[in-house]
Amino acid sequence: MKNKENKLPHLLLLVIGAILILVPIYLTVVSSFKDTPQIMQHFFSLPKPFTMENYTRLIEDGIGKYFLNSVIISVVSIFLIVLVVPMAAFSIARNIGRKTAFTIMYSLLILGIFVPFQVIMLPITNQMTAMGLMNLPGLMILYLTYAIPQTLFLYVGYIKLSIPESLDEAAEIDGANKLTMFIKVAFPLMKPMHATTLILNALWIWNDFLLPLLILNRDDSFWTLPLFQYNYQGQYMSDFGPSFASYIVGIITITIVYLFFQKSIISGMSNGAVK
Repeated sequence: MKNKENKLPHLLLLVIGAILILVPIYLTVVSSFKDTPQIMQHFFSLPKPFTMENYTRLIEDGIGKYFLNSVIISVVSIFLIVLVVPMAAFSIARNIGRKTAFTIMYSLLILGIFVPFQVIMLPITNQMTAMGLMNLPGLMILYLTYAIPQTLFLYVGYIKLSIPESLDEAAEIDGANKLTMFIKVAFPLMKPMHATTLILNALWIWNDFLLPLLILNRDDSFWTLPLFQYNYQGQYMSDFGPSFASYIVGIITITIVYLFFQKSIISGMSNGAVK
């Protein structure tokens, strides 16, 4: 009897959570197959008739170009993050607490977690304008920069917990230098953290709106998918069908990425967060 009473609040929370998540998804999916009059008059009903016109219109309006921009930005940014941050994390993890310079460097980098983006968005925009980086490469550099604090924190914790220094010593005995040690020994052992880093940053970069708005909104050829959705809503404010269809395009893509890497996320997060 007590077990049933204890399970009831958890079951209730599960049902509430499922409703809060599944109902918006249902409404987005069914609305993407309706025309605007149906959406306005029968918002919760199934499409009658079922139509693919919204998706056809998106293709005609060039969503493919903006989708490709988002893919390029996400893939290149994540590649840079996974390439650069583990190297820094490995060096810091092996020297923190022993060498003051590494301890100070790590502390300063981690402080970036506590700086709200809104505080520095204007100086960053001015600086990127002065450097001529109001374009796709500039946006990728910013994503790498803003990913460093949290990602470095996770990698350092993971390395200290899961990659013993005895492996370094064994590699040195075999004649490996520091770079070879990192590439052939440490980096492959970080696969759970690589997967965690990939999905966390993919979710952020793929869905990010504010940075692309600041950096890319001057030229529509550089728009990402969220920017296209924002401006598309402005252009077709009274025509909701294509807008809902564009949301589905974005949701499906990142959901596939998440499902592919989900097995490694929990182990990477739990190990990386524990020092």
